[in-house]
Amino acid sequence: MILTITLNPSMDYIYTTSHFELGHLNRFENPKRVVGGKGINSGRTSAILGSEVIVTGVLAGMNGENVAKLLESEKFTTQFKKIPGETRNAVTIMHDDNCHTEMVEEGPPISPLIENEIIQDILDICTANPTIQTICLSGSANTENEFFYKEIIDVLRVQLSPTIKILADISRQQLANVLHSTEKPYFIKPNIHELAELISKDIKNKTDVIKNLDYPGLNDIPLLMVSCGGEGGIVRHQNTLYDLKIPKIQLINPTGSGDATVGGISYGLDQGLPIEETLKYGMACGIANAMETAVGFIQIENVRALLPQIKITKIN
Repeated sequence: MILTITLNPSMDYIYTTSHFELGHLNRFENPKRVVGGKGINSGRTSAILGSEVIVTGVLAGMNGENVAKLLESEKFTTQFKKIPGETRNAVTIMHDDNCHTEMVEEGPPISPLIENEIIQDILDICTANPTIQTICLSGSANTENEFFYKEIIDVLRVQLSPTIKILADISRQQLANVLHSTEKPYFIKPNIHELAELISKDIKNKTDVIKNLDYPGLNDIPLLMVSCGGEGGIVRHQNTLYDLKIPKIQLINPTGSGDATVGGISYGLDQGLPIEETLKYGMACGIANAMETAVGFIQIENVRALLPQIKITKIN
């Protein structure tokens, strides 16, 4: 079983137009509306593939109620905590030959009291569901505490079984603080730009990625994936390096592809698949998401068709 944690979900509105002109009236057809949030997206992917998934996090206000209703039709189980404020909206405008303009609200603030309640809720869910073996901690949190994700991982590592794999799809200072902690997640997935920001170096390609995997804190991560856009990715599992190459596709909407990749990785770990097959599922799901208008959504037939097209090469 998989547990995903989303601390800043959103109601996503996706508008499509051939041309978007700043400062002028732009008319659109009604948007496609879907619930977003990195953990929700990854959980959706894992559930579509066939894993049993619980999605948790926080929801607020009337927007949160609408999100909860929409999630009732999903293939996963939800256990969200209600907090003060209003769940955020996110607007994506797809225009001018696959250009994407995004407007994302801040979301409801998470106070220190709510932080403690969130951690306890996660522990309670894990206690009530002892088959949970994979926990995905994904996305942002509207908190002033830049050590919040570190604190979550510290508690989970102490309180839960050491066999449970914690996947941290987070970025910026929250990720930096996690990497400088004693307790590490099992998996992280910065993209090539996030890695460059994290280590304050200029990283342009896979060769640069490989040269910088000895950065302090990264060595203790059992499964490290650096996504490189259309070039695929570089993965280090234990002491083995892999170069992942992906096929070219007709791109529709890449938003959420990283989340779908995490969902595919989670599914592979949940099912006990060999590492190379797990990595193929991750990449295939990320590509399959980019073939859809919806965010964090895949079609199984597309994933199955893509799996044999993912090329994995060990790097000596």
